[in-house]
Amino acid sequence: MLKGKNAIITGAGSGIGLATLHLFAENGCNCWAIVHRNDDGFKREIHRIESGCGVWVKPILIDLGHSDSINEGMKAVLKEKVPIDILVNAAGIVSPSRLFSMTKMEDVRKVMDVNFFGALELTQFVLRPMMRKKKGSIINIASVSAWGEDASQIEYAASKAALIVATKKLAKELGGTGIRVNAVAPGFIRTKMLKSLLDEDTAEKIQKELGLHRFGNPEEIAEVCLFLASEKSSYMTGETIKVDGGGINVRFPIPK
Repeated sequence: MLKGKNAIITGAGSGIGLATLHLFAENGCNCWAIVHRNDDGFKREIHRIESGCGVWVKPILIDLGHSDSINEGMKAVLKEKVPIDILVNAAGIVSPSRLFSMTKMEDVRKVMDVNFFGALELTQFVLRPMMRKKKGSIINIASVSAWGEDASQIEYAASKAALIVATKKLAKELGGTGIRVNAVAPGFIRTKMLKSLLDEDTAEKIQKELGLHRFGNPEEIAEVCLFLASEKSSYMTGETIKVDGGGINVRFPIPK
């Protein structure tokens, strides 16, 4: 579905980003893998992907919380003068689960910097080459938390809500250029992030309340990203697709 295309994928070292990297490569897409560290394990993973899929994967070290790091990494990408067809903003961080009154403002700023401002800065870098081609697909990984239906972690929910609004605004701005901008809003997905937030008892209770009675897998989000990156979604832009297993069932007591 993506044969001969070139994609930039952030957060490619784990979770949804890594699953997307695998699936894009399996579909013939060359990838720049944006990671915050390039350890031996990831280097071996890249070798396996390249050998098995016949594409190239280039790791780019970027700290998405700092503009200088983004500028340096993206300049290295642009210097290659290789067409950029797809950008997947999959990287994200979350602060510990606590109420806003207990949260340091430096933690709030850090989450916003990585999840929102970092994604916007990367998007600015790819727009000019995409505009020259009059084609491109930008995919932002948001979250169902953007709808603010739970307590705590206001900064994470706000960063994802901002990303959804930016998706719609950019889609309107860029529609005439042939660049499509869409978002995916995952629910509870089996990643390191989710594991760090939930103990086993809480995880079991939540799964029982989900429409499909289970957590999702990163590969299931990657499949939606593949659809949005491909020509199969050629008439879609400005949309946010929820992928949350049917959401959580809220059962209200029946009045007597």
